[in-house]
Amino acid sequence: MKTKFYLLPILLLPLFLNGCLEINEEFSNIRDVVIMSFCDDYKSEVQFSMGSVGITVSSWIVDTSINDDQASDILDDVSSIQVGVYKKLKGSSTPDISTLHDIEKNMLESGWKSIVMSCEDNELSAVYVRKNPNEILNRLFIINYDGEELVLIEVEGDLKEAVSTVIREKGMKVNI
Repeated sequence: MKTKFYLLPILLLPLFLNGCLEINEEFSNIRDVVIMSFCDDYKSEVQFSMGSVGITVSSWIVDTSINDDQASDILDDVSSIQVGVYKKLKGSSTPDISTLHDIEKNMLESGWKSIVMSCEDNELSAVYVRKNPNEILNRLFIINYDGEELVLIEVEGDLKEAVSTVIREKGMKVNI
């Protein structure tokens, strides 16, 4: 029993040595562009990155906690996740279509392509994708603003396979 107790910290050590907790420069740059587009002050509430080791450990936890293998199969296809949640401190601006166009312009310059964009009332949402040189969908970036909180999420991995898993498990008939 003592051996298992000592193995746990050794197994978890790569999570902290793998740089899994800090967001990367590109994510930080996108965050800065988005916040600058809103012309308001924000405070970081949550900001983290999880690499393949962290996702593997999460997958193990999911495997033991639920009977459905779908979530675990999807996590197997994801190599990294970055998340940022920012609370609006002050400012009275509300996003409009020009805010969305500013963000869109910067995302296009960075190689992202929009697949969903919405700006309504005091809310803004956008989903961007990026393919690798082999034309395989491997990155997804989500921007969501609800008037008080800005959420940014980036997912990287074999997203074509992750989408295929969802479609296959839900019984949808779609060719990808």
